[in-house]
Amino acid sequence: MSNKIGKVSAVGRLVGALAGGLLVVAAAGGPALGERLATAQAVLDAMKAKTGGIESLDARITITTYNSLGKVALTQQMRLSLLQPDSMRQEYTAPDYLAGNVTLIVGKNLWTYIAANNTWYTKDLSDLSPGEEPWLLFRQILRGVRDELDDYDFQVLPDEAVTYHLVGNARTSDATYGRIEMWVDPEALIPTRRLVYDVDGRLLVDARLLDVKAVDGIAPIAERIETYDEAGLLRSVIQYDSLVLNGSLDPALFAPPQG
Repeated sequence: MSNKIGKVSAVGRLVGALAGGLLVVAAAGGPALGERLATAQAVLDAMKAKTGGIESLDARITITTYNSLGKVALTQQMRLSLLQPDSMRQEYTAPDYLAGNVTLIVGKNLWTYIAANNTWYTKDLSDLSPGEEPWLLFRQILRGVRDELDDYDFQVLPDEAVTYHLVGNARTSDATYGRIEMWVDPEALIPTRRLVYDVDGRLLVDARLLDVKAVDGIAPIAERIETYDEAGLLRSVIQYDSLVLNGSLDPALFAPPQG
């Protein structure tokens, strides 16, 4: 059964907001050891080039959110699968009331399955801004997906002797945030910290990317992300429980629903 809906499901938007910055990867290649990139665009180009060796991803992820008192508010678990050039599937496995819910995106088409009422919903993504697409940053390694960083003018600040400190201000009406600030590891060429601000300069999320490890000789990945609010309080922890790059993903996982 398939129905049209006017916007992405609330669950998809919530998890998309929590997961911003989790999937930040780099593969073999890049500038020579010790070579300093001179411009922000050179850093961004090198970061993008690093994802070229990834053909697929299959992961189990746990997202734990915290309330203002530092207590666990919710724990969610899911399977995330990505297949080049433009396919993504995310399925909840816990808690029980979300288990079986699926988000499937192929190209500009979005389907969500709500297990409780055994219903598929469809949505065309072509008219949405990047901020409205669920799991946008998880999809950034896909070659057929528009890069959200293209909506910003970046500069490298001269305040760091080793790490690249980039600040990007929104330059298009499609920009999700007013400003993005990143600290980028000069060897792995992945952000180790990412701050996003609204158009009034208020900090929305401070994401700290931790436990960077090489996966299958293909890419170093930050296996743990901690997000903090403007008061410096921990609000979520996002953790890869398992991860396989370039494995044998069944293309049937990404088949659009029938009917």
